[in-house]
Amino acid sequence: LYIGLKFFGPQVGSFFLLLSKNRNETGPGDTIAPAAPKFSQTPDATNVQKLTINGITEPGATVKLFVNGPEKHKTTADNDGFFTFIDIKLSKGNNIIFAKSFDEVDNESEKSEVLYIQYDDKIPEIEITKPTNGEKITNLNKRILVEGKTNEEANVKINGRVAIVRADNTFELLLGVSEGNVEIKVEATDKAGNKAEEKIYITYVKD
Repeated sequence: LYIGLKFFGPQVGSFFLLLSKNRNETGPGDTIAPAAPKFSQTPDATNVQKLTINGITEPGATVKLFVNGPEKHKTTADNDGFFTFIDIKLSKGNNIIFAKSFDEVDNESEKSEVLYIQYDDKIPEIEITKPTNGEKITNLNKRILVEGKTNEEANVKINGRVAIVRADNTFELLLGVSEGNVEIKVEATDKAGNKAEEKIYITYVKD
């Protein structure tokens, strides 16, 4: 026993010292990327040039926002994972926006869903093709057919009633009227919320 301890004791001691040292090491670093950020509901189109975008990701993660290609903004998610980008400047027309999350050791997430947002601040153009301004209309049923078109996709109301809008942006409505002078007001609102209005005046006479 004495001889064994004399010759093998140093090696045994070194083995247990190595075990003790390895037990205190933390192992390899964090290599798990955070989940991709998720945006809250955003509009497909807007007439406001600066937009606020909210979302959620891994708590404490750094979130980078890419607008039409390059990184434009950076923020840090709070303890619940919520993040906000304020006053994101949009370009005229279509904008492509996505985000990525980065944890404290710079692991990079997959990119988020891609947002396609149209910035449009021009009001629609309305053309009323029937009836014409100042026209006198005579019939028996106290109704007149209003027709026209817009230069873009829009919701149309005529004297407050929803008109039928076709794929080619033409519209029509059979409008009930009373005898005498009649105001016809056409309102068109596009996807971005821009609103236009046109009025004509006709005279209705019951035959």
